[in-house]
Amino acid sequence: MTPKIIQRSALALFFVVSLVLGASSCAKGAGASSAKKQSYEFTAVSRGTVESTVESTGTLAVVSSVSVLAQMSGRIEKVYVDYNDRVKRGQLLATINTDLLKLQERSAQAAVDKADANYEIQALAAQNSKVLYDKGLLSEYDYKSALATLKVDKAEVESAKASLEQIQTQINQYAYITSPIDGIVLTRSIDPGSSVTGGSVSSSTSLFTLAASLGQMEIEAEVDELDISSIAMGQEVRFTVEADPGATFSGTVKEVRLVPETSDNLVYYYVIILADNKSGKLLPGMTASVTFIKQKAENVLTVPSAALRFAPTTLSASEKAKALFLANLPEGMSSDERQAAIARFEERAKAAAKQPDASSSRSAGLSGLMTGRRMLGGAGGPGGPGEPGSGNRNKSAVQGQSSQAAVRKPLWYVDESGKLAAVMVQVGVSDSTKAEISGAEGLEGKRVILKVKAE
Repeated sequence: MTPKIIQRSALALFFVVSLVLGASSCAKGAGASSAKKQSYEFTAVSRGTVESTVESTGTLAVVSSVSVLAQMSGRIEKVYVDYNDRVKRGQLLATINTDLLKLQERSAQAAVDKADANYEIQALAAQNSKVLYDKGLLSEYDYKSALATLKVDKAEVESAKASLEQIQTQINQYAYITSPIDGIVLTRSIDPGSSVTGGSVSSSTSLFTLAASLGQMEIEAEVDELDISSIAMGQEVRFTVEADPGATFSGTVKEVRLVPETSDNLVYYYVIILADNKSGKLLPGMTASVTFIKQKAENVLTVPSAALRFAPTTLSASEKAKALFLANLPEGMSSDERQAAIARFEERAKAAAKQPDASSSRSAGLSGLMTGRRMLGGAGGPGGPGEPGSGNRNKSAVQGQSSQAAVRKPLWYVDESGKLAAVMVQVGVSDSTKAEISGAEGLEGKRVILKVKAE
């Protein structure tokens, strides 16, 4: 046998012997316990799909939205769109009254004309000053003063023109509220006659909220700190909404936000989920019940979790330990090796029971059984490569699960002679009701004990 198989079998023996030595009256109670009879409910090992999941809740929201703000103050004159309307980029949404702005435009135009006239007069004055200065009839100071005044008048012309352009921009652009994107109107905060304030982002009135698209939605789910390590980007997600309880929707994890949130001494993290909404049934603000799929095993042998928790009460500790010992023996052992292993086990158990010092005898018995490797002969052992019952596992499951130590548990059944017996199985993916099992031959269709039948 290979060292790996020996090590696995030795660990199994450790489990078995610890059960034997855990009862102080194992030999005395054997006859009384075996006399009790019970009836059982059975279940069959079958093939199916098992998922390990994390449950959460979240709120649906649009993937991308834009708030349309007022760029200028004024009174809303007309509104051209309503809730749920689809709009195109550049489409007119509303207009602001420009009567006062047009008066300001006329005043600004007059200021420009006045500045132009002053500039033209000063330009003639500067030209005359240059002629006089060249003939020596004007001082250098007066000549340069005339040039400086000309520059001032020119700056005033530019300032007046800028003020006029600002007013014209408000009339021709800011007074016409247009859509910045292709999308859908989610909210409309104005009506004709409403007064709006323009300016900075903090003080501007929000006129509309536009969603880029409702074809995809986001879910902002809260995941407990104990489960967040099981969540990764790209992970498969299922969810339901109360508005359509008969439907199940799917999505993928888009982002795991690393900043923790605390509420009532509970720490959680936000996980953003991206979901398709081609049906249009998902609306912003809906509450979603989210199921994150940590692991998924398809077409594998499964058994109800209650069968793995069953422990017989009609067997004494020594009878139970012997049954588990037999279940842990490698299937490839020959008949002689099997009989030798059983004999050695019984010899060790009897020796341990006769020792006056229970704790020291158990240690000696355990040490002897653990070093008796000759009883573990045979090719192959449970849990090795190519074992029956293996199925297809979802490769998108969270990484790191396969590195955990395999869990082995007994399944109890009634053998052909009517006695209780056990088979050791390796437990894989499990949910609240059933678990994946493997590691033994002939499991499919096997009738195992689910629980004691109520009398």
